[in-house]
Amino acid sequence: MSLFKRMPKAKQSDLEILKAELVELRNELTKRTNALSLVTAATNGLDQKIAIIDNRLAAMTTELSHQLHELGREIETISKTTQGSASREALEQLKVNQTRIANEQARYEIAFRQDLAEIVEQLRKSR
Repeated sequence: MSLFKRMPKAKQSDLEILKAELVELRNELTKRTNALSLVTAATNGLDQKIAIIDNRLAAMTTELSHQLHELGREIETISKTTQGSASREALEQLKVNQTRIANEQARYEIAFRQDLAEIVEQLRKSR
């Protein structure tokens, strides 16, 4: 009867098995690291593209807003100088259309920004 329970000494074959497993794990880690690098590069590229789209949208929105305001000022100027009722009706219709276009533009911008936010959130979750 032995007083101490000793583990049998490791054999050379056991060490070779452990070495092989270690090499396999390192290879798997390298593969996963490379795959993660590719995904990270792709999402960074998408983040940059989304930022570019967002900047373009902001610029277009600003320009469209300026044009709508300018159109509004021109309509006001024309309405002050025009005396005919037909012209006044046409100007009122222009004002209504201007308001409608501005509202549509705002809705489209809000919807687009929500879509962009959802895409960004999905990208962040996939990381």
